[in-house]
Amino acid sequence: MPQFGEEFLTELRNRCDIVSIVSRYVDLKKRSSSFVGLCPFHNEKTPSFHVHPAKQMFYCFGCHAGGDVITFIMKSENLTYPEAVHFLADSVGLHVPKTTAIDSEISSLRKKIFEMNRVAARYFHDTLMSDAGKPGLEYLQKRALTPQSIVRFGLGYAPESWDSLIKYMRSQGYTDNDLKSAGLVSVSEQSGKDTSSRTRIFDKFRNRVMFPIIDYRNNIIGFGGRTLADDPAKYLNSPENIVFRKGENLYAINYARTNKLGALILVEGYMDVIALHQAGFNSAVATLGTALTPAQARLMKRFTDKIIICYDSDAAGKNATRRAIEILKNVDLDVKVVTVTGGKDPDEFIKAYGADKFRALLDGSSNDIEYKLGEITFKYNLEIDSEKAACVREYLGVIAGIKNRVEREVYIDKIARETGLTKENLTAELDTLIRRKVAEEKKNEEKKVYTSLSGTGNGYLSRKNISVSRAEGDVISLILNFPQKLDEIEKLISPDDFLTDFNKRVYTVLCEKLRENPSSQPHLMLSSLFEPDEVGVLMGYITEVGAFSVDGEEVRAVADRLKAEKKKKEAAGAISDTGFQQYLEDLKKKGK
Repeated sequence: MPQFGEEFLTELRNRCDIVSIVSRYVDLKKRSSSFVGLCPFHNEKTPSFHVHPAKQMFYCFGCHAGGDVITFIMKSENLTYPEAVHFLADSVGLHVPKTTAIDSEISSLRKKIFEMNRVAARYFHDTLMSDAGKPGLEYLQKRALTPQSIVRFGLGYAPESWDSLIKYMRSQGYTDNDLKSAGLVSVSEQSGKDTSSRTRIFDKFRNRVMFPIIDYRNNIIGFGGRTLADDPAKYLNSPENIVFRKGENLYAINYARTNKLGALILVEGYMDVIALHQAGFNSAVATLGTALTPAQARLMKRFTDKIIICYDSDAAGKNATRRAIEILKNVDLDVKVVTVTGGKDPDEFIKAYGADKFRALLDGSSNDIEYKLGEITFKYNLEIDSEKAACVREYLGVIAGIKNRVEREVYIDKIARETGLTKENLTAELDTLIRRKVAEEKKNEEKKVYTSLSGTGNGYLSRKNISVSRAEGDVISLILNFPQKLDEIEKLISPDDFLTDFNKRVYTVLCEKLRENPSSQPHLMLSSLFEPDEVGVLMGYITEVGAFSVDGEEVRAVADRLKAEKKKKEAAGAISDTGFQQYLEDLKKKGK
């Protein structure tokens, strides 16, 4: 990782209080000497995310994400280490000395892809407005888009040619490898008559109306293309790369994030979004051709606490609505649902009935509980006893998920009126259901704790290796919590005493860095030395040693335990470190 001067990083951290920074992303509550909240990196209902102002660090006991303020920004904003440093420095008006920062290749490539996407977007738009773009412009006009909307969203057209964009981008100085990195071209292998093969590239988007996809920082991260031919792929997105992950972004979030409605309207497609914005509803966003993801829900949470789902009213739309409700509720968002009548999508509805009628739909939107109950009611005939019983069971299943007792009672009253059943019987059945639900959640939580092996961050080791994982973790914990004991630790422990490559590497690096700068705080160096997921594991080590004094005898006891475990494991056969890599992959998936 690029290195920054220690004096500069110290000043940056002093200006960027971690509680203040994290509070922009997480609703934190004071608890004793720390702050707690729902983790922004995985879905949870019980807060396990802790911020410690004294140490200027954070740690989640659920997904094991952790680190300092730089690590937090890296994970939250999907940035590299130098980009996160610049991001924080810009936010507090601190100049980053040119002599202390070395841009990484990844950072440079990200900047180049953003630049190429801007150039390509301009090319597509200019083509749309030229004679060559007539097919695309006619399509947009047929969809009743105004010239203002076409310009506002930067819409364009990709010609049917195999290499028109390639030729243009080459003329602007970009290489074929640049175009491959940005996902603007497709690659094919062709075999020649002499059995040799050669690589051929061609424009990825051809004969398509182009929708630039812009993130909330106003970077063009990719494109969506709507075919004007009989292509079975009606919509085509840019391939995922270091700047574009379709499951982590939303179409039009760059505009919607500053809307005055106080809520985001979640729709299914690009045209729905543009139609709503054109009609004055500039809070509309859409997923990028996939079902809603937890990462997209967390992104919306940054800008609002209220979401109005407005999916198509067909069967697929209803299924998507049900899935979206659960995902949005898991990140503690207030959810309402608009049912678009007449089997139309939002775009068709506005064209048919106008903006005022759509505004009335928004005003009459139901909350997520009412929507679910309404969907259940639609499925059953309450005049038939067996169907009524099945219907009530589903009703109670929904109400059991409501935490507020008063709110539960309101819905119990409503069900009693609709079904003719007594409130007492319904309440008794609901209480039984809630007890089962609590027991099941407790069981799942215990299973999760066991899987993570007591929260040590050593879930990569099998059950029989718990003891060695704790011994290695204790050594690293000592260094991170009590760096002043380094001399004593190094006299008793060498890198060869570690059985796993990861812990050996951490021990070696930390010892080296502390010898170079004995006065440094090691837990604040981690983000510059290790990857974010690795930092999370090390934060887990830190939490294993409390704030008590450590004398020489305790250091020796930790060293003896490590050596004894090594001897025991060597006698039984060496253990593999490959499981740790799988553990890191699992952590990454949890954070998505």
